[in-house]
Amino acid sequence: MAKSRLHRFYNKFISSLSFSAELRKMRRELNAKIDQPEIITSPPPFHPQAANRWFKRRRISIAESYLMVVRDLDSRNSARRLTALKNLADVAFRSSNIDYPLNTARVQSALVKEVVKHRSNKRRQLELLYDFSMSTQGQHQVIRKLCDELNIIELPENGMKIGELGYAWDDHVHDVATSGRKNPTQLVLDAFIKGISSLTVAYGLVSDIDLMEEVLEAGNILGLKVNIGLEFSVLVEGARYHFMAELPHFSSKEELRAFFSDHALDMENFFQGLEINRESRLDAVRRLLESFNQNTLPKINKDFEDKPEYCLAPLSLEVLLATIPNVNITPLHLAEFMYVRYRPILQKRVWYYKALREKARYMAENTSSLKYGQSGEELREELRREEIEAKYSELKKELNQLSPDTVLSTYFDTPHIISYQSAFDDLESISQMLKKAGCSIKFVQPLEHGLDLAKQALIKRGRCIDAVEIYNIQDCIGRNPEEIEDFARFVNELNKSAAAEGRNLLKPICGSDATGRNPKIPGMGFIFEDQIIGNLRKRYIKRHMRLPSLISAMIRSSESPVDEAILKDSAVPRIVCMGKISGSWNRATTGDEERIGLLRAWRYFNPTFKNVIRAITGFTVATAYIGPAYALLWLGITGFRNSIADLISYRGPKLSQWKLKSINFDNVGQSLFWTGFSVPLMGYAKAAFDALWPLAPETFLFNLVKFFVISIVNGFYLAAHNTLRGFDKSVVRANLFRSILAWPLATVFAPIGNSLSIPSIVQTKIWSDFVAGFIEGGNKYRKVLRQRQKTLEELIPNIINTSGNTQYIAMMDILYLFSQEPRTRTTIKAVLSPYAFFTRKLKENSSLRLNMLLELNEVMSKENLWTDLVDYIVTNYEEEMADELVELVVDGLPELLKDLSSLIEKYGKDPGLLAKLATKASGTIRRSGQPK
Repeated sequence: MAKSRLHRFYNKFISSLSFSAELRKMRRELNAKIDQPEIITSPPPFHPQAANRWFKRRRISIAESYLMVVRDLDSRNSARRLTALKNLADVAFRSSNIDYPLNTARVQSALVKEVVKHRSNKRRQLELLYDFSMSTQGQHQVIRKLCDELNIIELPENGMKIGELGYAWDDHVHDVATSGRKNPTQLVLDAFIKGISSLTVAYGLVSDIDLMEEVLEAGNILGLKVNIGLEFSVLVEGARYHFMAELPHFSSKEELRAFFSDHALDMENFFQGLEINRESRLDAVRRLLESFNQNTLPKINKDFEDKPEYCLAPLSLEVLLATIPNVNITPLHLAEFMYVRYRPILQKRVWYYKALREKARYMAENTSSLKYGQSGEELREELRREEIEAKYSELKKELNQLSPDTVLSTYFDTPHIISYQSAFDDLESISQMLKKAGCSIKFVQPLEHGLDLAKQALIKRGRCIDAVEIYNIQDCIGRNPEEIEDFARFVNELNKSAAAEGRNLLKPICGSDATGRNPKIPGMGFIFEDQIIGNLRKRYIKRHMRLPSLISAMIRSSESPVDEAILKDSAVPRIVCMGKISGSWNRATTGDEERIGLLRAWRYFNPTFKNVIRAITGFTVATAYIGPAYALLWLGITGFRNSIADLISYRGPKLSQWKLKSINFDNVGQSLFWTGFSVPLMGYAKAAFDALWPLAPETFLFNLVKFFVISIVNGFYLAAHNTLRGFDKSVVRANLFRSILAWPLATVFAPIGNSLSIPSIVQTKIWSDFVAGFIEGGNKYRKVLRQRQKTLEELIPNIINTSGNTQYIAMMDILYLFSQEPRTRTTIKAVLSPYAFFTRKLKENSSLRLNMLLELNEVMSKENLWTDLVDYIVTNYEEEMADELVELVVDGLPELLKDLSSLIEKYGKDPGLLAKLATKASGTIRRSGQPK
């Protein structure tokens, strides 16, 4: 007990020293939205990197959008969910990290998802919000580490959409329309976070078309390839087997609707059969519930018949249909339905027997002190006490172990099938009809009736089938692996025979059949292990289940048979299941019992305290070697250089525009820490050089070689700690290069430094940081320009080519950037200039750039624009927001017009430019450059 109290005190103490006040405030704001999602309002329609930054934090925007995506399952809210997903994608893909946009978007979406999931865990939420902040800084090592911690793969950053990468896939998943827990938008978002490129989502009815459209649109928003499948069952050799008709790939919901419209007549019997099967399933569920209520319910309520508040009420089909989808009801649905009703009843029973137990103990203690013998009545009371104690222990154990999974195994027979008579009994005719419409036929869950019957079904009906699911996670997870491989081997032999006879082969596929309901079974997603990239790939593979080599090889070779003899001698990349297995169903981690380790405590330590400790440590180490004065100078140079580089690159050279929030204090603190340790290293190098130098000291040659040695040691030290801090290789090389550049400068100015008695290593430090200021500042400056340029290249076409509200929104965004972000002026010149940046070389599209400049100036110069923008603002925004936006128009528009006119006049006077470009564009420039 004392140890437990000490443990809690330690955790509480560490947590009190962790995180910033701003982060704690953000958590409270976010939790208010989680607890009351109805207060969430639509975000302003502005660009995430422009005017929207005035009104919404990125973390809050993503969290609000995620909450809107997952808050309901009703198909009538599809449009609202898709709008929320689009807002989420707009914000997530437009982070400040422009080097790793895809992985950053996935990581930040995953972090927000975890924040919502851990609503009751204060510290864990704060940790996740802190990680979100760190992920925006663009360090590849940070993103890679967070991918590992979040259990998601790292994807290559090559500018392609996730669906174009062709990496992970899943040929069989479910959303809420069938047996799944998630709505279509949430399903696609989770697949995006995992890194899945393509999904096949199973549906049971054509009337689910609204949800099919939603899943297609969600895939388009996030860049996933989504296919639609219609699941149906057919009687084959007396057993009801499941198949999927995978529809042709549709790139839009219009194509999907056109398909169903075009095939309404020739596939009418199939569509009607799906409806009949649906009614048959409902009848089967109704019979199952009636049997449960008549036979099982009395046993559950035994001993509580006269206490209705402790009894489980009969399970009603009508209530069931009102709470979950009714298309493909499975015992999994029934188990969850019963679980949410039985658990409160069981809790009440535990409380009831807890009171009886304490009463019995009290009575025993108060009567034993008065009587010395035991009568028959006392013996009966003792037996009753034992019965109460046993019953209390039994109920408590049942409550602790209760989950939908235990309800399923205890009260319902099979996890996937409610037996009913299928409307289909002729697979051949169905196959011909579906193939004529462009569909492919998949044999799913082939082992559901055993290995022998599955083989017979393939032998007799194999020619009707295009693909066979040789691995289905939901079905195979509890099967004998030998049985699974035996079936796969049988399919491979069938394909060998078919290849020899010139017939079509059965395509081996795998599907998770994921529903998101059973935490003990891996979820959706498969990927070949050789497609997993990054330094931490082995850790990911080790955590996940892999499919057998034969099955992996068959799926990799697709429609050609596998030679098992060769397979045994070669290493075949195996398929990795991307789903994770969680430990429990109904107990969220609170964080109170888990001890906070030292590394974890330091990682989330209050940023101000952390940076002070770093600076003191660096100063202490440096002081021990060069004394406090030069140590202060040493750290001062480093801190000043980092701060100035941030301020100038982000805010420009004007002091009035400088803001402390533009400085990355975490980077400054780390630099101060690491630079302190460079002092003894450089000092040792200098001392060793002095001892080994064979010629006369204090000559030019002496200084030349001495500063070369010190600079090289400094360069390799910088490269080492930059690598440890996760900087890009380009930054590491630049810092090594800066030391080489500092060498001649330190040599030339050595006489001055020596005359002032400045130690050689301090001289090297001064010139190294002098060069670093230009290199790092320039690198950050180019990064800012790239970010602004990307934003402007999205906004300017909207201003030129659209009208109405869309045009006004883009105008407000560009006015925000122009007035609030100093580097926007330079970026506008870079975007609209016909010349390549920092050169007089014409761009390939220089004429287009000039026309864009002229058109932008023409649109922004319209006489009524001022009042039109104000009309739009006062019509659409509340007073506080409207006041800020009107100020943008009043302050920003004149300055923007002045800059655009200045650019036009500048290019109109350039004779070399006029000679190289078309006459039409040149004439336009001359006219636009004339004063009005």
